[in-house]
Amino acid sequence: MPPLLVRQVTCEVRVNDVLLTDVISAKGEVQVDGGWPTCSVVVRDSPVSAGATDAHLTVDAGATVTTLVTRFNGRLRKIKPTGFPRGIELSCMGTLAYANEWAPDLDLEFEDLFPDGATDQELVAHALNMVPQLGSGFSAGDFSGRGVVLGLEMPEAFNWNKGTSAWSRIQEIDKATLYRTYQTRDGSIKRVKMIGHPNSTPDFTLGPADCLEGSVGSRDTERTRNAAVVEGVNYAKDGPARGFAYGANAFQGSGDDPTTRYPSKYSSNLIENGLDPDDDPLDNLGLDAMVIAAEILPDVNKEFVEATIPSWRDDVHGPGLTCLLDMLDRLKIGEPMWVVRYQWEVTEKGWIATYGMTGGGLPQTYTPPEV
Repeated sequence: MPPLLVRQVTCEVRVNDVLLTDVISAKGEVQVDGGWPTCSVVVRDSPVSAGATDAHLTVDAGATVTTLVTRFNGRLRKIKPTGFPRGIELSCMGTLAYANEWAPDLDLEFEDLFPDGATDQELVAHALNMVPQLGSGFSAGDFSGRGVVLGLEMPEAFNWNKGTSAWSRIQEIDKATLYRTYQTRDGSIKRVKMIGHPNSTPDFTLGPADCLEGSVGSRDTERTRNAAVVEGVNYAKDGPARGFAYGANAFQGSGDDPTTRYPSKYSSNLIENGLDPDDDPLDNLGLDAMVIAAEILPDVNKEFVEATIPSWRDDVHGPGLTCLLDMLDRLKIGEPMWVVRYQWEVTEKGWIATYGMTGGGLPQTYTPPEV
């Protein structure tokens, strides 16, 4: 008979470094497309006075003493009573949420800020440094990215207009470069690129023994496209910078043939290079629409594979990692997938984690981030 595994779930919540002693439950989520982590803690009484809703809040939790790690590090943003269980809900967000609330009140001219152009990493660091609550210690070396100097061909396309939030600015840069900026469980800010499915050694594996009731998967071709068409900045006389990539699949045929072409269309004014309307190279600097199209194609010319997996495991996992979902017999999925969402919850019933994953398509070389 295998040994009986007894787990004692631990959850420690601190507000301004003061340990709370009346916690009823806690849950949190980190998702790569959501930007910042969120957390909800239910307590008997509010630990802060009225007007103190920007207090620093951390949650350390795990199913064993050895897995008691920081699951959330951010700010208390809302306090509200709950009817059942009776108590006070503390709604919290990662500090990156402040980037969605701050915007310049004057137009920021790109050429004044970056007369020699800037990489996407430099632009993201600059946007973060503008947000008062985030401090000013970010640099290009803190982030992954393309490293291509931008803004030398059409600098006005890179101006930061007043009223545009720092988060919208970052999303604009991420859209052009195919990267995603997000904040991790411990408050670190990272950028990742996830296309197709990973071909590196998976960071971890989930099998039937790891999964709980409610695990579901899906495979669909409703979003499948056999061509990627990219449009960049418009040069007026020369038209927009253009790029395209064609593939083929068994039910749509070849994207090379206009009569069987199902294009995925993509546009960004931050793409400065590509082809002109006559399909001649523009020979410009900056992001190349042809390169972007080639990278988008394997993410759309595929069978889309997704899964949501509740699990008893309390590993230190998060978005950006790669998982071998070894559940071919149950979910018809047995391949590496990206973790795009990680949820955790501690209640009187114990610990549960839920993984949101996506994959399908051709394998892509990938270096996972720390979590």
